[in-house]
Order: sequence, then structure tokens, then C-alpha cells
Amino acid sequence: MRKRGAHTMPTTYIFDTLRAHLKARHLTYKDLAQAMGLSEASVKRLFASGDMNLQRLEQMCHFLQIEMADLFKSIPPERALIARLTHAQEAELVRNKKLLMIAVCALNFWTVQDMGAHLRINKPEIQALLRRLDAIGFLELRNDRQYRLLVSHNFSWITSGPIMRMVQGMSHDYFDSNFEGEGQVLRILNVRIAKASQARLRLRLEQIAQEYVDQSRSDSHLPLHERPTLSVCIAARVWVPLFMQELLKVNDKTPPLNLPRL
Repeated sequence: MRKRGAHTMPTTYIFDTLRAHLKARHLTYKDLAQAMGLSEASVKRLFASGDMNLQRLEQMCHFLQIEMADLFKSIPPERALIARLTHAQEAELVRNKKLLMIAVCALNFWTVQDMGAHLRINKPEIQALLRRLDAIGFLELRNDRQYRLLVSHNFSWITSGPIMRMVQGMSHDYFDSNFEGEGQVLRILNVRIAKASQARLRLRLEQIAQEYVDQSRSDSHLPLHERPTLSVCIAARVWVPLFMQELLKVNDKTPPLNLPRL
């Protein structure tokens, strides 16, 4: 890694620390590569050569949610990150909409300053809500201005859990749109495909969902006004609308229709 001046940075220690942060957060070179818009091979070459400019280093730090200064501190201990909350914890978020709001803001990499500036929640209450999220292991509150998420890169809400049930109850509001804005899309397909193909395509959909999450992390260094809110809904299920059911001749040999896929 290059640095202006007569002294060089201890590159071996820095790259070892980066590897430790990746391991502590259960992230891979592939995850890092996708977030940085590079190939996995390119990231591996960066680590192998130890030759990386400060811009790339800053990208990695943003992805890992660490400050540059953290690279010169002790190696982070490996700790279990949250892939999901418990049912009781999700229920608490549903009951306490302010707590849910702070959790969602944290998932979208808002700073504490952004929360104070853009939410109708006063600063002492924001601090109290952050402390509650710290207590359940959702994040680590370092001081009154900084926190670090403690959720894994593939964090998700419980299927059919309190959060998902709440969101499903708002589906009418979500779909009440023409989906013609920038970055928006809605596709509903009526298809018939083999079960093996369904499994393969489902995996691809999950990968696409993960790309949105990784991109959100990669863009976290940008100010809020350059990161407009985007809600992504990906769904696939066997479903036949009622009006179609009324027109079908249903018997034991009639396979179910597969629609829609969003």
C-alpha cells in the first residue's frame, strides 16, 4: 500500500487485520469483491500483493463498517453475528415502532447524526433505543455518536415471523404504485417449470437479494440524499388466483399453476 512521505505503513499487519475483520463478520473475499465491484480474483491479488491505494482501503473499511484507525488497533475477536433475531425480539420491534425504526435505520447504515436530523425522535430517546439494540446484540454502541452493526451480511427477518406478518399486512400500500420510477420494476409471471429448475432459479433470486444488501453496505459512505430508499420484494410461490380456480377442471392429475414470480 502506498503512502506519501518517507515512511511506509505496516502493510502485513493491515492486511492481516482486514482478514480478521472479514473472518469476524463471516464475510469472504467474494462478498468483498461484489461490494467493491471487482472480481474475486482481483481482491485476492490485492491481498496477496499488499499493494493497494487509499481509495480501495477506504472502500473496504466502509464495507466492514470500521474506521481507518481500527486497522491499527488489536485484532478483532471473532464473535457470533446475528443472522436472525428471536421471535420475541421481533415481536418487541413490532410493538415498539420507534425501536423498529432505529433498527431499520441501522440496517441502512444511517449515522447517529442522521437519525437525530431526520427522525421525529429526540436525541436522548435515540440513545436509549440504541442502547436497547445493543442489549439484544443487534449492534455495538461505541459512544453517543458511533455504533457498529452486529448482524451478518445475510441477515433476514423470520419467515412468517412478527416483522414479515406486519409487512404482509401493508402489502396493499406497497403494490399501490405503477412501479415506473427510476430503479423500480414489477414483473408477475405465470410459468410452469420443473422442480429442479425452480430450486436453481430460487437460488439466483436469493443471490440477487444479497446483491442489494451488499450494494447498500458498499454505498454506506455516501450521504443520505444520495441513497434514496428502495424496498425490494422478491417472492415465488405456487398460487392460483380465485378467478382462475373457478375456471379450472381440477382433478388429481392436474398439477398446480406456478404464479406469480416477483
